[in-house]
Amino acid sequence: MGKLLLRGGRLVIPGVGILAADVVMDNGKIEAVGYGLSADEEVDVSGKYVLPGLIDPHIHLGIFGDLAEEMEKETSSALMGGVTTVGCFMGGPNPYLQDFKNTIALADAKAATDIFFHLSIMTPEQQKEIPEYAGELGITSFKLYMSGIPGLIPDVDDGFMLQTLEISAGLGDRATVCVHAENPHLIRVATERVRARGGETLADWSDTHPNAAEADAVRRAAYLNELAGSRLYIVHVSTAQSVKALTELKPRFPRLFAETTSPYLSIDKFSPLGLVAHMVPPFREPESVEALWQGLAAGVLDTVGTDNVTLTLDLKGAAKGIWGAMPGYPAVGTSLAVMLNYGVNDRGFELLRLAEVMSKNPAQIFGVYPQKGTIAPGSDADLVVVDPDLVKQVRHEELGSRADFSLYEGQNLKGWPVMTIKSGQVVVQNGKMVGERKGGFLKRSL
Repeated sequence: MGKLLLRGGRLVIPGVGILAADVVMDNGKIEAVGYGLSADEEVDVSGKYVLPGLIDPHIHLGIFGDLAEEMEKETSSALMGGVTTVGCFMGGPNPYLQDFKNTIALADAKAATDIFFHLSIMTPEQQKEIPEYAGELGITSFKLYMSGIPGLIPDVDDGFMLQTLEISAGLGDRATVCVHAENPHLIRVATERVRARGGETLADWSDTHPNAAEADAVRRAAYLNELAGSRLYIVHVSTAQSVKALTELKPRFPRLFAETTSPYLSIDKFSPLGLVAHMVPPFREPESVEALWQGLAAGVLDTVGTDNVTLTLDLKGAAKGIWGAMPGYPAVGTSLAVMLNYGVNDRGFELLRLAEVMSKNPAQIFGVYPQKGTIAPGSDADLVVVDPDLVKQVRHEELGSRADFSLYEGQNLKGWPVMTIKSGQVVVQNGKMVGERKGGFLKRSL
């Protein structure tokens, strides 16, 4: 494998700007950025933008399907969408220390992207092992569900949450606790009311998880985090009320970070998708969608993930109604196109800011910067070439996922990745896999 040169592109470098320059890559790393460069192989990307490979910090694998298959297929779908690194949430009732080494080996064998893990902390035994997860496994981020998924994931109470935050704080500033922030008691009361009135629609489902339940939990989590002195990452923020809360909280709490998702930025609770878009937290009213965009532009929200959960329409079970449908949808393969269409093209969202929230910021928050998240000598040669004017119709069978649907099925989206480079090799070109998939476990240190 020789040196590869990208010539003629406009480099979108977070913290630097948008520059007309070339990039040379060798041995999986960026060797040089500049002018008059040469290499063994050249690729002309004139008229296109070159971003650092995207990082989706929030996906799930193996919930409704075989983990090995999804490790391979869904990370390939990510590559096709311009995502070169994923952060995958994993959980279960047992301690992770011994058995999770098998999952790491599976990632090294199957993953097309690089992958780091977040471990859900649900039991005292798991909580006690947190220092060993960081020191022995190289996993430095953990997850708490203030409100879980009935029958799948239990809630944790504030006392357990504070203990976990304190343990994480003792590991230093490279450890992070991720929190699903909703108040389960408010959800219970709201759910009883919706059941009583016979709710059946996606909008009714949204009412079972009121906006106030999220905003209350965001404020409470920030307070507990400050008591513990830890770093906190609020996952999948969905409401205008939470954006307002974070606007007030973040100037006071510098260790507080927040994520939203590309689906929450593009779909509302009145969507014709109906219960195909059943999710936890649910989709919200259009005013919250706009508030999320404003919060993202203003720096109140730091990152964009997908909360990707791969499943089929049969498993989704939309016909079972709001009480029987399963939450989740495939989204990692469309995230960049959705952000380009609904953000850059529809709203004038800055491409430089997009590279920050989809690459640099997640890399910094989760301890893999500047290996990831920038275009600079010494960084990993993971890049995505974007054509913001390309219009394509979404077809799920072209996205590389095992899922048999997309939330954006049949939509013409403007703005797509046209090339993905992983470890200095072209692996996707014009929506097709063309190179060897070379990903694996991304070990982190404290």
